[in-house]
Amino acid sequence: MKYAGTWHIYEMEMWDKSYFNMEVQAYIKIGANGAGDFQFGLVSGEIAGEIVNQGSREKFEFTWEGNDEMA
Repeated sequence: MKYAGTWHIYEMEMWDKSYFNMEVQAYIKIGANGAGDFQFGLVSGEIAGEIVNQGSREKFEFTWEGNDEMA
């Protein structure tokens, strides 16, 4: 899985750094099997994805499930 690893979030359109890095540095973590987790601000959850080819382009497409402030 070429996208496996921890990817830090450095910019978000809707929130500034003081929010999305509130508890930890915002991240998305992807395992070799395409499963992983994420956290930004008070939002955290799990992802499950796979590499998808669209013509000559490749992307990591995923679904997610999570919560905001334990809600």
